[in-house]
Amino acid sequence: MDFIFTEEQKKLRQEVRDFVRDEIIPIVGEYDAKDEFPMDVAQQAFDKGFLNVRIPKKYGGRELGLLDEVLITEELAYGGAGIATSFNVNSLGFEPILLAGTEDQKKKYLGHLTKKLSFVAFACSETVVGSDVAGIQCKAWKEGDNYILDGSKFWITNAILADFFVVFAKTGEKRKELSAFIVDTALPGVKVASPVKKMGLRESPTCAISFKQVKVPKENLLGKEGEGFQIAMDTFNSSRPAIGAFGIGLARRALDLATDYAKKRTAFTVPLANFQLIQALIADMVIGIEAAKGLTYKAAWLIDNKTPDTTLSSCAKVYSSEIAMKSALDCLQIWGGRGYLRTNPVEKLVRDAKVLEIYEGTTQIQKLIIGSSALGGSYSN
Repeated sequence: MDFIFTEEQKKLRQEVRDFVRDEIIPIVGEYDAKDEFPMDVAQQAFDKGFLNVRIPKKYGGRELGLLDEVLITEELAYGGAGIATSFNVNSLGFEPILLAGTEDQKKKYLGHLTKKLSFVAFACSETVVGSDVAGIQCKAWKEGDNYILDGSKFWITNAILADFFVVFAKTGEKRKELSAFIVDTALPGVKVASPVKKMGLRESPTCAISFKQVKVPKENLLGKEGEGFQIAMDTFNSSRPAIGAFGIGLARRALDLATDYAKKRTAFTVPLANFQLIQALIADMVIGIEAAKGLTYKAAWLIDNKTPDTTLSSCAKVYSSEIAMKSALDCLQIWGGRGYLRTNPVEKLVRDAKVLEIYEGTTQIQKLIIGSSALGGSYSN
């Protein structure tokens, strides 16, 4: 087992780290306060090659691996989990096209993402359907050379920024009878609502979408009719290590803020860092970060080596999101009253961390996956 990053990976990580220090950390609080996406920063990240890195070279991408993407995402999340979410969600959106798209679909849509700064949104969740993908109510049926799409989606990251969506819709009467479609946002009948107001990730726009009798060309069907559920599951298996990366980056930021403050702040005439209970909180952060790295990097590495492990991807998602939440809260505890103020960066970590335990399959859903895998004999230790 080799735990050493390549020189190329080390260089890439340092490039993103420098970008985060210079371009994201100085402005993230401002955009959080305004509930606004930093398009200028996104353009810089695109120009530096930090977006869409797993798209194959023949479509204009860098053809990097998932582990490379995880390293990028971790560094971006260190600067701001909301910005990292909006930057990374293109990967969630184009993954179904990589998995099930035709050559023409890949050339058209993956090529579009690499030619200029643009976005794709993954339209799966609905107002009453999140983790229960099989319960999707948005419908599609075939009429001549088109599918008619009718229904709505909710919680869709970057919907207002996207040029096209990957939409999952019900095409049969039974649960799991879903299909996936590439839907251009300019089609008549597509309407994106204004971004909702959220507790955290405020610099990442989240919107509802409505589809009213939208005519989607039949050539925009991904895979075959009825394969949508499996396409979604395969997509989540690849995307969950990215949530692990969000958690690691956020926890690392919490650790740095906590240690810096503990060394500067004095109480009872001595630095907070001298108190053993403070040291214990910081030690827990370090332990958690290192354990989360092991789970997340391994899950990504297995996918890169074409031996994906659904259980491990879920483990990475669960543990990393939990350690992010705990680290953010412990950092706030070390900062005390100052950490509770909006004028300091700590409270944002708490607001941002919570959603990692919710989106792309809640912690409870992940534990159902892990538990059923062990009970069903598909988990091998």
